[in-house]
Amino acid sequence: MSAVSKGLQISFVIHAVVYAAVIGGLFHLNQSTGNFNWAGIVAWAWGIGVAAHGAVFVMFGRKK
Repeated sequence: MSAVSKGLQISFVIHAVVYAAVIGGLFHLNQSTGNFNWAGIVAWAWGIGVAAHGAVFVMFGRKK
């Protein structure tokens, strides 16, 4: 695995972990403050970014 692909892998894992932590906190906050599921909107929007980041890793980071 080259240095570039290792960097892509590490950055994707960091992105996914931060996403999970922040979205978990937002859903907890959302449940304690109201009925409208605004945290779901953030999860979907940011999830698109995480998915795009994952696609870049799969397309460019896994070359041998």
